[in-house]
Amino acid sequence: MNANVEKIKSFIEQRNLPIPSVISIDGPCASGKSTLAKELETLLEVNILHMDDFYLPFQKRDKNWMNIVAGHMDFERLIENVLKPYKAKRKTNYISYDCHSDMYLQEIPIDLEKILIIEGSYSSHPTLNDYVDLKIFIEVDRDEQVKRLTNRNKDTVDKFLSMWVPFENNYFETLKIREKSDLVIVNG
Repeated sequence: MNANVEKIKSFIEQRNLPIPSVISIDGPCASGKSTLAKELETLLEVNILHMDDFYLPFQKRDKNWMNIVAGHMDFERLIENVLKPYKAKRKTNYISYDCHSDMYLQEIPIDLEKILIIEGSYSSHPTLNDYVDLKIFIEVDRDEQVKRLTNRNKDTVDKFLSMWVPFENNYFETLKIREKSDLVIVNG
């Protein structure tokens, strides 16, 4: 087992979180958030929700969304369709969204008997503070991040480095996401 997964697992277990509880795993793209969440899912009774499923469709975005910290995220849909009902122990599900096709895809149920892990950049945004019980931040070295992005998709690495990485970094720095986290993990 990955040492970071073991550290996160122990950290979660030590808190003896009640159900329903929400954990965010935030950090830069290619820091390993999704991979760590998948590994935790095999070890703990958890739901995994991906922030990528909560991008705002293009037609709903403010015309200046690039100048708004997290201006491309649909926090309202996340709160109303998932977090409020989950915290109230009401049956809920959500429809995933694909930003590449700009389409909603499939309905995904949330198991009310499991902790909810929200993984992805923007999962520790202050808009979600009333619902998130534990915040984890994953760090990655810049060289390792570039290597992972290149391995993921050579055709999009330049766009990530010129657009998305600075956009995320602005979010992390402006809102002090790392500093406000309960646990910080260095993952490469």
